[in-house]
Amino acid sequence: MRLDLTGRPRKLLGLIQPFHWRLGLVGIPGIAIVLLVGRLITDPLHAAIAAGAAFSVGFGLSRDLFGRRWGAMAAAMIGMAVAGALGTLAGAWFPALAIISAGLAALCAVFALSDEDLWWVALQVVIAFMMAGYFPGGLDAAAERALAVTVGGAVEIATVATIAALLPTPLRRLPLAAGRRDFQRSLAIAHAMRAALAVLLSLSIASGIGLAFDYWAPITALIVLKPGLHDTRARGWSRLLGTAGGCLLATLWAGGFAVGHLGLTIGAIIAIAFTYSVQKASYEIFSAAVTMTVVFLVSLGQGGAVDNAEHRLLATIIGGLAALLVSAPLPHRQPKTIGPDRLGGQS
Repeated sequence: MRLDLTGRPRKLLGLIQPFHWRLGLVGIPGIAIVLLVGRLITDPLHAAIAAGAAFSVGFGLSRDLFGRRWGAMAAAMIGMAVAGALGTLAGAWFPALAIISAGLAALCAVFALSDEDLWWVALQVVIAFMMAGYFPGGLDAAAERALAVTVGGAVEIATVATIAALLPTPLRRLPLAAGRRDFQRSLAIAHAMRAALAVLLSLSIASGIGLAFDYWAPITALIVLKPGLHDTRARGWSRLLGTAGGCLLATLWAGGFAVGHLGLTIGAIIAIAFTYSVQKASYEIFSAAVTMTVVFLVSLGQGGAVDNAEHRLLATIIGGLAALLVSAPLPHRQPKTIGPDRLGGQS
């Protein structure tokens, strides 16, 4: 009997297919510039904010908006800057932060059932708002965050547009996962209610137990939540598995090898390039790559890479359970005309 030793490697390679390596290479320079400048001016916190914004905006390279090639990237940058400033102010009073986050999540859920590119932009806005809410401050702090987000996003757009213009083959948007979606009001209302409740519940729990970077929980809940209960359960398990793998790899890199700032920067750049490349591949692989990137970027700005990985994993569990909990009692029948959304841009 002959043993087939090629089957398993091929299966593993299949998890990262399709591998859009050009997106990874084109998206990296702008983020590397932001991290380098932040290091030179010894301002790691705002450099991490700017790099995170550049990372999110970079996913817009695979999209367009209203036929505009760089429209999604520009809209995300502007929306994130405004949301970052408002979130900083709202974070001073938790009820305001929670209610506004829930409302934005509901709006994002409606876009998820109507327009994929608008949904992606809205998702970046919601994420930016909830992240900023964890770091409350006054007008000065709000302006500084908005400026950091704008600088990071602008650098990413400028470098991507420049490199794309020099390439012999044009960079095109990735194909949509589904065709035109038939908007159904009843489904949209139910899905919006689930999104608002899931975000409100997960944020309240994470904040109530004093979890560091508690915004990871509601972000997970919003991303995991799907119109169908079965899809929500499947997405939740996939994200949990990917997050656990990403936390393990980030811990081994940052903690096990005791790397310093340079090591974290190198790890972040590698993780970002890989994340951009696998945004249409297996969701487990994509979640692992996003987790590694987020842990590295947060650690560059705040320190404590190993602790950050643990907090990320716990937040994922809280967010996933919240999404499942609110999905069960509300109507969740999904018509066949609704297809899966594309991955990408989730942190």
